[in-house]
Amino acid sequence: MSAFLDTKICENFRDSINKTDIFIYDIDYKKHYHLFCAVMDRMDSSISYLNSNADPPKSEEALLFFIMYSCMVLDAVKQLLKALDIKNVYSEEDNTLSYEFFKDICVAPPLNIPLEECPTDDKFFEYIRSLSMAHPFETNRPKFFEKGEIQYSPWVIANSTLMSVRGIEDGVGIRIYSNKFDDIQDLVFSFNHIKEYVRSRFLLINKATQKIHKIIADKEQLWKREKIPKHLPPIATLERILEILEKRYKNPYNVELAMRYLKCPLTENKNKDIVSSYRKVITDLIPDLIEAVEELDYERMVDVLDGVLHARPKNIHQMGHYQLEKIFGYLHVGDESLPEYKWGIQQAQNFANELSGRWVKINIDKMAADEIKLLVRIACFFEKKEEERL
Repeated sequence: MSAFLDTKICENFRDSINKTDIFIYDIDYKKHYHLFCAVMDRMDSSISYLNSNADPPKSEEALLFFIMYSCMVLDAVKQLLKALDIKNVYSEEDNTLSYEFFKDICVAPPLNIPLEECPTDDKFFEYIRSLSMAHPFETNRPKFFEKGEIQYSPWVIANSTLMSVRGIEDGVGIRIYSNKFDDIQDLVFSFNHIKEYVRSRFLLINKATQKIHKIIADKEQLWKREKIPKHLPPIATLERILEILEKRYKNPYNVELAMRYLKCPLTENKNKDIVSSYRKVITDLIPDLIEAVEELDYERMVDVLDGVLHARPKNIHQMGHYQLEKIFGYLHVGDESLPEYKWGIQQAQNFANELSGRWVKINIDKMAADEIKLLVRIACFFEKKEEERL
C-alpha cells in the first residue's frame, strides 16, 4: 500500500536545493535559504507523522494532532510557493479547483452556506483549524458567518461507531455552538476528504522543485556563455578562472593552489630546473582546466589538478604520511610564531631527510611556508612518477 504522502516528493525538492550553492550565496535567492531548510526539516517530521496516522483517528487527541501536522504541511507549501513566486491555482475564488473537496459540506446542513458565499477549500480548512485548535473556544473570523455570528467548540469528534450510523464510515468532525443556531450542531465529514485535500496541496511541492530546476538551468545557461580567453598567460588564465568560480560559488582551492605555486618566489637556485618542470606540468593542464570550467564540469576541474598538486608516493617511508599531514596542516603564512608552525617546520626537515632530499633542496631556516610546501609537493610528484615507471 502506497503512503498517504509520497516522501520522494520532498526528497526531490531537497536534492534540487542541495545540488547547488546558488541558494546559499546568490543575492537574489539566499534570502529564502533558511526558509527552504526549515520547510524541508519540518516537512520530514510532518509527513512521517501523517503517514503513520493515516487511518481515521479514534481519539480527540489523534484528530487534533493530524490537523496540526496537516497545517504544517499546508503552510510550508504556501511559503514555498510565495518565496518562489509560483501561482497557486487553488487560491483563486473563481477557479473550480478551489472548491473540489468541501463545497458539498459547506452548502449542506448544519452550515447551509449559500452557494455564492461558499468558501474555498483553503478557507474551509482554515475554519476547521481555527475552531478545533487555533482558537479552542470561539471564532468569528470566517466571512461566510452571519453578521455578528460567533461559533464555539467544546471538542472535535473522532471517528467512532456513531459515524458509521450516520453513513460516514471514516467520519470525523467538530461540535459547534453558535449564537445563530437554535441547537447544538455536529459538523461531520469524511476523514478522507481532509487527506485528499492535504495531498492535493502537498503535490504542489513538485512545482517548487520544477522552479528550482529552472533557476539552476537558467544560471547554468548564463554561465556557459562565459568563455575564457585562450591567449592569456597561465597566471592570468588562472586569475580569470578564479573570478568565474567566485561568481558560481564553487570551491577554488586547487586553482588557487596552482596559481600560488606558479607565482611562489624561489630562494634556492638548485631547485630552479625541477620547479620549472613541475610548473610546466601545471601549465600544460590549463587547456583541460578551461574546458572543464566552461562545461561546468567541476568534478573534472578538481581531478585535472589533483594528480599534480596532491600526488603521494605509494611506497613512502614509515612516518611520511604523518609528516605530510603536519606540513600541510601547520605551515600557514603568518603563523610562524605558533608552536604548531614550528612543529610543521620540524616535520618538513624530517621529510627532507627521508624523501624530498632526493629531488629538492629545502632550507627550513630561510624558506617561507609556501616555498617549503611547493618543494614537498614537487618531491612527492616526481617520486610517484618514478614509482610508476619502475
